[in-house]
Amino acid sequence: MSIIFSKSCEYALQAVLYLARQPEGSRKHLREIASDLNIPYHFLNKVLQTLTRGGIVVSRKGANGGFALARSPKEITLIDIVRAVDGESSLDGCVLGFPACGEQTPCPVHDQWKRAKEVILTMLQKKTLAELGKGLDGKLELIAQSLSAGKEG
Repeated sequence: MSIIFSKSCEYALQAVLYLARQPEGSRKHLREIASDLNIPYHFLNKVLQTLTRGGIVVSRKGANGGFALARSPKEITLIDIVRAVDGESSLDGCVLGFPACGEQTPCPVHDQWKRAKEVILTMLQKKTLAELGKGLDGKLELIAQSLSAGKEG
């Protein structure tokens, strides 16, 4: 469970990374993405619609339709996805939820959160889908192996 992003944003990040790993020019149907990622179909449908409006993915209807990235994975950063789903100011609020928290009236963790937020924003702005896709290769194999081992036992 994320303390930073909404569940919609988490699913968006997973779906876009999934699409980034597909062969160039291919499209994936909503049902296939939802099944492969174990994300509720209707929830993912809304997330992908949001990403389409945000210019992150494109969709085409019909037998040869489906979803694909709107741009190269090298051109899409994590912050693009976060902003499309959670909005520009998604990291602006108080981590503890105090509405009056700010420089003049800081909450008990305001200064630490401010520093952490700067690190997070820098990472989100710099990391592209292409970079993350490379780092997923071995991890996805390990996850698949552990899932198949769990089914056998």
